[in-house]
Amino acid sequence: MGWSKMIGWVIMALLALMIGAYALTFFTLETGSPDFQERFAQIPISARLHIIPGGIALILGAFQFHSGLRQRFINTHRNMGRVYVVAVLLGAIGGGLLAWYAPHAPATRIGFGTLAVVWFYSGCMAYLAVRRGDIRAHRQWMVRSYALTLAAVTLRIQLGVFQGGMGMTFDEAYAVTAWFSWVPNLIIAEWWFNQARLKQVSTKAERTVPSPEAAA
Repeated sequence: MGWSKMIGWVIMALLALMIGAYALTFFTLETGSPDFQERFAQIPISARLHIIPGGIALILGAFQFHSGLRQRFINTHRNMGRVYVVAVLLGAIGGGLLAWYAPHAPATRIGFGTLAVVWFYSGCMAYLAVRRGDIRAHRQWMVRSYALTLAAVTLRIQLGVFQGGMGMTFDEAYAVTAWFSWVPNLIIAEWWFNQARLKQVSTKAERTVPSPEAAA
């Protein structure tokens, strides 16, 4: 792993650990805002089903992307991957239930509801791909899945920017982040896949082009 990738991974992992720890202590230490605490108290099962598995997925997923750890501890990587997928599926179900009860605009409910469906689907596809031995597809679906998991991080960053920097109310900012916290993440993931494909095609093309000496 190069220095640029290592720095990017460290930043991602630190953010994931912070938000993941926040999620796992949300109910025991009452770290959330009073508004959310009161709201989730009315739907405790749905809230716990989303927040606790979501926090686990956020933390475990970060370590799945460290190539050094993945190669040295392959069995640990596999076991963590299994727990991650289960956490994603449970968290997505809880997220879908929470979206149904979202008290804000319909766009907010639809946005978070769509996120829950796509998140669940990505976890299923990642699991099915590795079961049939398609490692390339498995890795791509895991990237998509974790891009959606990271919505927990981007949502909180964006809420601060939209409220503090742009003067939006919480309801306005929440409606925007219902979509903007995860759609750009997926777009970046797909862009990354395309860049990797273009690089592979370019490399193959360079290998097939004869050198001037060989052509002569």
